[in-house]
Amino acid sequence: MSDTTLKSNVIIVAPLSSLSLRTRLYKLALFLFETKCPQITHIAWERLSGECIEHRLDFPIKKKILLKGGGYGSGRSYLYALWMINVFFYGFKIKKNDVVWALGFESAFPLLLPSVIKGYTLCFDDADRFSMLIKNKMLRFIVKTLEFFTSKLVYKHIIPSFERYNFNSKKFFLVENVPSEKVLKEAKYIYDNKEWKKFSLTININGWLSKSRGIAIVLELCDSLKEYDVGFIMSGKLDCEEAIVLSNKENVQYLGEVSNEEALASYYASDFVFTYYDPISEINRYAASNKWGDALKTGIGIIVNKEIMSAQKLIDQEVAIGLAYDDVEGLLEEVKMLSVNKDILASIKKKALRNGEDIPYFDISIKKIFNTN
Repeated sequence: MSDTTLKSNVIIVAPLSSLSLRTRLYKLALFLFETKCPQITHIAWERLSGECIEHRLDFPIKKKILLKGGGYGSGRSYLYALWMINVFFYGFKIKKNDVVWALGFESAFPLLLPSVIKGYTLCFDDADRFSMLIKNKMLRFIVKTLEFFTSKLVYKHIIPSFERYNFNSKKFFLVENVPSEKVLKEAKYIYDNKEWKKFSLTININGWLSKSRGIAIVLELCDSLKEYDVGFIMSGKLDCEEAIVLSNKENVQYLGEVSNEEALASYYASDFVFTYYDPISEINRYAASNKWGDALKTGIGIIVNKEIMSAQKLIDQEVAIGLAYDDVEGLLEEVKMLSVNKDILASIKKKALRNGEDIPYFDISIKKIFNTN
């Protein structure tokens, strides 16, 4: 890779239909385009028919589909095995001067041997630690061991936080889930030119609107706060009945399934972002949410359930409210208090913005990986 400009083709190997569906890869694609990457290729797994179309990127992305079908439900582990086999054999077709960005262990591990033989640069983007999703103890131990060796052998092991790992690696490279500077500016412009519902306190809910993300809790909050000047801004896919009901409430502004910039714009119209994760899942207890970085960069507070270990520092820094996942009554009282106590609310938002200033923008961190100025 050049020390001044990005001259290599970049191949993004990711087991999803389109880069637009994953915020981290969407931001990566924008960075590559802006740095005039000669060619961006996505090696894809088309989960649903026709889903590979990049609706939110207005520049060419070359596509190679290695696997089709399966959707997003559970119980399809054999498809991940098939994905890894397909990736392994495709790895021998990659050229020496290419840079490969592999999302997840299931993409990076099968490329290890091909990358050594062919000599291309392999980056392991470990956005969700794969081993934490495995329930079988023996299989989990095996995958954890392979994750360790993969980390040692790739060019960079890119992680959103350190909390998920019980080992150290010289290849670790921290890229926190925060916006790029350009995307943040575009979001501010959208905010300034859009009408927003006004409340004494506004809570933002965005992304995957499902039961495992506490939507039922938000619905209960919404119903219990009818007599208070508290509102909600929603954006994202309505993935459960509670989300559908919530989107139609009078004190809710539902934006639909919008672009990353539009979702980010709604933060400027909010006071808190809601980020609950069902703690029954280990990967949830070590979440590294894009919403936290978005909140800090836009200067709003965070609502998170305290079982999320990776959020403890946010609670300690007093930029996040942390209550137990099932303590709906406690959360309700906290929201009521904040809706009438402007000084405490202002203090939380001020601390959030100050903390956000200390985190490098996404594109600044990525530049260091690709050695671009």
